[in-house]
Amino acid sequence: MERAIGVFDSGVGGLTVLNSIRTLLPNENIIYIGDNYHCPYGEKTREQLFSYASEIVEYFIKENVKLIVLACNTTSATVLNELQAVYKEVLIIGVIDATVEDFISRGVDNTLVIATAATINSHKYPDTIDCYQTGIEVFTLPTPKLVPLVEAGMDKKDIYDVLHEYLDSYAGKIKSIILGCMHYPILENQIKDILPDIEYISSSDAVCKNVRDVLIKNNLLNLNKNKFIKIYTTGRVDEFLKSSTGFFDYTDLVVEHIIIK
Repeated sequence: MERAIGVFDSGVGGLTVLNSIRTLLPNENIIYIGDNYHCPYGEKTREQLFSYASEIVEYFIKENVKLIVLACNTTSATVLNELQAVYKEVLIIGVIDATVEDFISRGVDNTLVIATAATINSHKYPDTIDCYQTGIEVFTLPTPKLVPLVEAGMDKKDIYDVLHEYLDSYAGKIKSIILGCMHYPILENQIKDILPDIEYISSSDAVCKNVRDVLIKNNLLNLNKNKFIKIYTTGRVDEFLKSSTGFFDYTDLVVEHIIIK
């Protein structure tokens, strides 16, 4: 059996990356872990984030995965470099560089990054954008209320109330928005109702293309069509399904609970 790609996020948001991988790389085996037990990650300390991520990385290593994708902006912003330094026996990639490359390719000169508090406080997006191209105006906004709403299954009125609270003041001021959390592409249509006619940069597709490039570079593409997809949550399966059924197709797939120590 061909080795799998390991993908993890704090919850259901990383399923947007899994969706993209299924589309672009249909032969790949995938193991997905949503760490819903510890969700949301945005208010956690760096030490906590490294501990959670390390446990999942070590699980993936035991499963002999060929690549680990931090499908989570918060861990990508805070502990990716440390994980890569500690676990040199496996390829580990994050989401921020690929997202910034996508943004730069749009040719706009300002943007708003919405993300968790941990991602915003890391300054990773402004710093990375500046490494690629100087002179771009970058607004950053922590949006801590959004992930819990997505994970709770989203009441439409509550979502719009919170989005208006966060975004109304940016209408007419920005030319693009970076959805700097994997949960946020799930809200893209609602955000577009408030901020239409601007460029939207979502991590999912950009990260998937990076996954493909890394696999090709390391001669790890799966050419065998006998694939599998395993989905686990450290939280409750019923809550995971409730949060994600509206945007993820579970046909022929089963979600299982997992305890990682």
